[in-house]
Amino acid sequence: MSTDNHRSGSFLSHPLARRSLLRGTVAIGGLAVLSSLAAPLSAAAADDDVQGFTKLSEFLTGYDLDPVLGARFLAALAKRSKTLKADIAALQQVVNQSGVKNMDAFLALKPADPNVMKTATKIVSAWYLGVVGDPEDAELITYEKSLMYRPTKGLLPIPTYGPGPNAWGPKPGSKI
Repeated sequence: MSTDNHRSGSFLSHPLARRSLLRGTVAIGGLAVLSSLAAPLSAAAADDDVQGFTKLSEFLTGYDLDPVLGARFLAALAKRSKTLKADIAALQQVVNQSGVKNMDAFLALKPADPNVMKTATKIVSAWYLGVVGDPEDAELITYEKSLMYRPTKGLLPIPTYGPGPNAWGPKPGSKI
């Protein structure tokens, strides 16, 4: 059997079948290209969110902060609040419109919307404690790099152990 005869009996010997196959391949390749372009765009948007959150956090805390931790704090806060993005935008708008240069001046403003201060408090609390969430669903983001240890950095070591038995409260299920 010759090669030509073999091809003529195959599915690909029909011109329309080959075109369909090529169109499908091009379409799949095009989707792959589009999805590969979409990934960097969504990553860039996420990077912008993290960068904006970290800058706002630096204003609120008065410290230079790690954007990697900023990304983790932002993700943990977003898991617990469906309105976080809007809340951060409202807080950022108040900060920008006020023209204040630091957190002390911001605190003196007493913004009309109490949610703005709640959002600022959540963000500052997360960075200082290194934890996001209530005790029953708390998520540890950082221990060593939590801001509560910065004022005494170089003077006192960061504790690496608890103060003793029952220091954190009774064991679950025990009677007080």
